[in-house]
Amino acid sequence: MLSKENLINYFKQGEKKSSAFKIGTEHEKFLFDIKTKKPVDFSENGIVGIFNILKENQWTEIKEKENIIGLKKENLSITLEPGLQIELSGAPCGTIHDTCREVNLYLKELKQACAKLGLGIIGIGFIPNAKINEIHKLKKKRYSIMRDYMPKVGTLGLDMMHRTAATQVNFDFSSEDDFRKKTKVASCLVPVAVSLFSNSPVLEGKLNGFIGYRTNIWQHTDDNRSGLIPFFFDKENSYEQYCDYALNVPMYFVNRNDDVIDVSGKNFKDFVNGKLKETNYEEANLDDWANHLSTIFTEVRVKQYLEIRPADSCSWSGICSIPAFWTGILYDQNILDECFEICKEWKFKDVNQAYLDAGKKGFEAELYGKPILQYAKSFLELSQKGLQNRKKLNSNNDDESIFLKELFGFIENKKNLSNILIEEFEKKYKNNLDLIFDEKAF
Repeated sequence: MLSKENLINYFKQGEKKSSAFKIGTEHEKFLFDIKTKKPVDFSENGIVGIFNILKENQWTEIKEKENIIGLKKENLSITLEPGLQIELSGAPCGTIHDTCREVNLYLKELKQACAKLGLGIIGIGFIPNAKINEIHKLKKKRYSIMRDYMPKVGTLGLDMMHRTAATQVNFDFSSEDDFRKKTKVASCLVPVAVSLFSNSPVLEGKLNGFIGYRTNIWQHTDDNRSGLIPFFFDKENSYEQYCDYALNVPMYFVNRNDDVIDVSGKNFKDFVNGKLKETNYEEANLDDWANHLSTIFTEVRVKQYLEIRPADSCSWSGICSIPAFWTGILYDQNILDECFEICKEWKFKDVNQAYLDAGKKGFEAELYGKPILQYAKSFLELSQKGLQNRKKLNSNNDDESIFLKELFGFIENKKNLSNILIEEFEKKYKNNLDLIFDEKAF
């Protein structure tokens, strides 16, 4: 039987020396028909066709039983979200230069495949022109279980699954103390990240009143597994606390013998103790623990590395600027320590309110009496210093801070991608969504 110590040690086993730290970037995109601007389906003219073309470039199939659900090549994988959003899970990279090179190669391949089929790619946090019943849904057992469960625990979970797209960055930690600092700093900066990286102001053809509508959706998805984690703001924040938290998050499913078993709402502690009839009273193992941890959707979550999640799908350049921002903060020790000192007394209640407000107001939201814009400027400058300190150079002797250019433009103009789109929506596009797809597509 798994002991609590086994579960806690799972996190400890993820520790790495700082010299071995890597950056992993995962980014989702919407695919659409260039003529109709409608979402793709799972057919020879849609996802299946894209996969067949990509397989000519050494990508191989990922299957669930007989169904193709993704592709893989070396350390890269292409998967599909429930609404056929396409996602690249990138390889662990040593620098942002490597990350950006990976992004460019992948998007070039995907764009070429889409062009052959008359399809387009758009990076945006919420699909602006489709009702939920117009979205083609991926037939995958785990997603079927989640579709049944989501309406029981929140009002917008199905929208989260089928109509949102995000950009996620993964980071290593070297010790429990490093874990403690990084989870605190990253959690405190979630409102800043929402203000910088929101790109979802349109719902079904109309402005929705939010800067970060995807953030609002997550805030109404499932309080048991989304949002900010309160104890990340405590001095006692530890592996054990995260273990206790995860044990109390209701389960979704269990993988057994190439099958996915519905255990939605069940308690993982009962699974550990062999008390679930759905699994024939079999006890949980560490693979089950890893699977369960992947069903927690907080803005900062933990596996054997940290996942930073408060960013919408974005511009092509944004796929490089988002990991660059976080790398400068988290991977230079002096900057991490400085950021920790700035926010070590920040409280969950205050940051959480700023997080709630940032989805609505963006840069105009406030924290401790100051607009988020001021914090965004300060922390972006700290990130720049961190990237410069790392001295990771490309062939032109540029350090990684070159990838922050778009973000400094946001600060200077007091406008992120959502603000820009809101301005353009009525003045430039005259409420014509087709023009948005034509101009914003990759």
